[in-house]
Amino acid sequence: MGWKFVNELSKSHELHIITEGKFEKDIRKYFSEHPEREKDFHFYFLWKNRHKKLRKIWPPSYYWFYKGWQKRAYKLAVELEKKENFDIVHQLNMVGFREPGYFWKIDKPYVWGPIGGFGITPWCMIPSMGLKGALYYICYNLINIWQMHTMSRVKKAMKKADVLISATVKTRDAILRLFGKDSVIIPEVGLEEIANNALAKREKGEKLKICWSGQHTPGKSLNLLLDALAVSGRDDYELHVIGQGSQTNKWKKKAEKLNLSKYITWYGWVERSQALSIMQSCHLFCITSLADLTSTVLLEALSYGMPVIALDHCGFSNVLHDGCGRKIAIHNKTQVIRDFAKAIDELADDESLRRHLSEGARKRATEYNWQDKAKTINSIYETLSI
Repeated sequence: MGWKFVNELSKSHELHIITEGKFEKDIRKYFSEHPEREKDFHFYFLWKNRHKKLRKIWPPSYYWFYKGWQKRAYKLAVELEKKENFDIVHQLNMVGFREPGYFWKIDKPYVWGPIGGFGITPWCMIPSMGLKGALYYICYNLINIWQMHTMSRVKKAMKKADVLISATVKTRDAILRLFGKDSVIIPEVGLEEIANNALAKREKGEKLKICWSGQHTPGKSLNLLLDALAVSGRDDYELHVIGQGSQTNKWKKKAEKLNLSKYITWYGWVERSQALSIMQSCHLFCITSLADLTSTVLLEALSYGMPVIALDHCGFSNVLHDGCGRKIAIHNKTQVIRDFAKAIDELADDESLRRHLSEGARKRATEYNWQDKAKTINSIYETLSI
């Protein structure tokens, strides 16, 4: 995400980019392959301290070390400011609101975003995540609510910002409610190019091919799709599942219990090219995530002309509309499963509708290219530099 933004913005501005040392190898490799581009960037690499064992025990400990890195980045930025006399400072990463860095202290117009992380996992859906997942997301919600209202550095950065960029509509609403400031909406993900493959057509009598892709963790909630397929009771479909994780075995056992195993192909993690090939061969994409921002795979699915069924939650609410897919409202688990099944049945039984949504999906994907995102940020920069 960070690279895609600066790659486009560098075409219009002189960028001085402070980033983690772990990215230096890949960036140097890119420049070795595209030497003509190196002059467009000024990179400064700072290594971040890590403690892998501690992070396994307590994942939020990541922020302790990241805060230290941000302090060093700020110190370097102050030194660079003396030499370069910057027009604007922009805190681009990370997307989560918890770490605004310290660039807001520099006496220059300050842009922060895209920002995310204000979402709350729907309380009514937490029991569907299993005991471990439920405990995690209960704690996550409570900590998130507490941090949204109490983090002093976040409040200072919000107050200082000349322009805030929200990743989603719900983030914009949360910032307005909590900090009294409006923001520009620019999703944190985008597409470099739109697929030009022929839209998948479901022949008469052909099984509906459904694709699901992601990490197998409680927050991705593939179990909801399995329950929906069981409620639907169809036998004219194939479910293609990409990815794996802590919930893989649990979900496979659930599929067996629901007598769905014969309809499902489990791929595990595959190369990106194979994953995209699998997606292109399918007719419908389903997203069941309860904890996300705007998933890149959503835009990829749309670019391949796949109608998408997703929960009316996270960044999916921004992207999907009735012309390219179906959004499932969240009131309770039973209702979500029932409505998900209903949406699958609707598209399985009406190929002309599915084809219409397929065309709408491709059209919708064109609205999320990196070039347009950069144009929006360019307009923000121009306003601030007047």
